[in-house]
Amino acid sequence: MNSNLLILFKGEKHDYGKVSLHSHPFWQLEIATRGHITYALQDEGTEVLNAGDMLLIPPYQEHEFIYDTPGAAWVTLKFERSTTGNNQWESVIRKSLFTEKFTASLLATITGTILRPYEKTFVEGMLESLFVYIDSEDFCKKEDEPSQLVRTITDLVRERNGRPITVDEIAHQLSYTRSHVSKLFKQLTGENLKSFIDRVRLEKAKEMLRYSEFNISYITEELGFKDIFTFSRFFKRTTGINPRQYRANK
Repeated sequence: MNSNLLILFKGEKHDYGKVSLHSHPFWQLEIATRGHITYALQDEGTEVLNAGDMLLIPPYQEHEFIYDTPGAAWVTLKFERSTTGNNQWESVIRKSLFTEKFTASLLATITGTILRPYEKTFVEGMLESLFVYIDSEDFCKKEDEPSQLVRTITDLVRERNGRPITVDEIAHQLSYTRSHVSKLFKQLTGENLKSFIDRVRLEKAKEMLRYSEFNISYITEELGFKDIFTFSRFFKRTTGINPRQYRANK
């Protein structure tokens, strides 16, 4: 484990407050969980962290925080890191599906700030996942608005974990028309959105058939198919064999 957690602090401010410009020889991760927090790095101007945003501060970088919004809340993690690798990161990690998952998992698992050894290890593992994320294409790639929309669509589909989702449901969640979502997805990926949804569901079905001990009836229900016949027809249409044959072969 490269990260060694030093302290975890959950803060909340109901009136004006300020932490003046300072630095320290360890990393700091600041996560805004409610309202917004104004910050500044070294000689740069002030910027704002909105709820869901993160600020990753490396050792010895001067920083300050201004709490000028009543009800602002945040989580602070200070930690040492033995190696940083080739991480290419920006100080601010804006709200995304990853940051939402990271923060929700942290808040759901860690209720206090005096951590048990296994809780400390859990948080250190999450910090490792953060550095993997900021080294990934998902974080490093700068996307225009249409590309961001397509990535959001793919996230919505994969978040269903193999269960059905329709193009209409996706369009409604994103406040776009069905035709706009379908056309944009096809233009940027070369794949029909309905075909992509089916492909993701098929990937999950194959995974469960190969690596789980669940019977076909359970897998059918878990993936949201009406019955085994419907599941088998869906599976065979793409693979040429039914789920039982696939499981036997693999």
